[in-house]
Amino acid sequence: MLILEEPYISRELAEFAARSGEAVLDNASAREAEKNFNVSFSLLDDAAFAERCSRGERLYTNSENALDWLYTYSKNQELIAQVERLKDKVSMRRALAPLYPDYSFRELTLEEVLALDANDLVLPCVLKPSVGFCSLGVYCIENEGQWQHAKDDIAANVADWCRQYPAAVLGDNKWIVESLIQGTEYAVDVYFDDAGRAVVCNILRHDFASAQDVSDRLYYTSVGIIREMLAPLEEWFNTVNNYLGLRNFPTHVELRCDDGGRIVPIEFNPLRFAGLSCTDISLFAWGFATYKCFLDNTRPDWESILRGRDDRVYTLMVLNKPENCPPVTSFDYDGMCRLFRKVICLRKGFYDKYSHFGILFTETLRSDWKELTDFATNDLTAFINKA
Repeated sequence: MLILEEPYISRELAEFAARSGEAVLDNASAREAEKNFNVSFSLLDDAAFAERCSRGERLYTNSENALDWLYTYSKNQELIAQVERLKDKVSMRRALAPLYPDYSFRELTLEEVLALDANDLVLPCVLKPSVGFCSLGVYCIENEGQWQHAKDDIAANVADWCRQYPAAVLGDNKWIVESLIQGTEYAVDVYFDDAGRAVVCNILRHDFASAQDVSDRLYYTSVGIIREMLAPLEEWFNTVNNYLGLRNFPTHVELRCDDGGRIVPIEFNPLRFAGLSCTDISLFAWGFATYKCFLDNTRPDWESILRGRDDRVYTLMVLNKPENCPPVTSFDYDGMCRLFRKVICLRKGFYDKYSHFGILFTETLRSDWKELTDFATNDLTAFINKA
């Protein structure tokens, strides 16, 4: 079963939904997708969809905007409890505390955040909404100046963030201050099958331009990344699930792995894979859809999938707006795309509503790695036409 919701439904997902005949919740977003992509879904109304959901049928959504429907209509209390435990970062930390007894975290209200003095923090640390999305309101804090900047930025922008997303996706009154997790960051699409075993469908390395960078600019995958990380990640997810108890459940997980191989989660995003339909990188890179794997209860045959692709790097880049971006009339997508050897897919036109200009997928040869490192630090101002 599928719930299709804003802010973005990809053509690839819409065509899969139509082709597969999966039950799709009849809502405004699904109806709009039918028109936009000239497809027809197997639509079910709230009552019929909720009845099947209450029986425990597999459910996937492209967006956490669907969580409001789940909480209101689904009547599947076990599923709701699992979603709430993962979506709330404080609850997730408490559930996994036995695995990380040395990990420090603290729950705060917005009022407490704005009143807290830097001297009361254990630095370095990270501040973020306990219920959040897409790096909004995430700050790496190493000193008093950065703490004050974070508080000023929250005070100036939190109302706008909450207008963009429902409370089930981004909450403004519950925050978490936690230890800064060291190591290489990865974003992983994984589901747990009916026996609770982990099935990894995507592994993306997430690189940053600096220690203070928390943007979603550069993610990439390759044969080397899959082969290096697949086995340790599956083992770690199976261990974690001893504490979470997930069954028939998809999630997008951000985590870090240090030089000693210790894996620490950053967050679990329930009932979906990579947001804004970015999970489609598996289609562009490896030729399969992650959501099809989950709904069909199949496991990627990585050995055959990876064969013959050793010299390729597949990237997903979120085109974040620069800080203090002025009003924009247009964006030079063609000029930006000329920076890359091969653009696989460009999804554009987000800047009127959201904090980025679009999503870019590319294929890069290892010998052309510099095009990625250069772009990671590009603030995109050269491509902005201002109002």
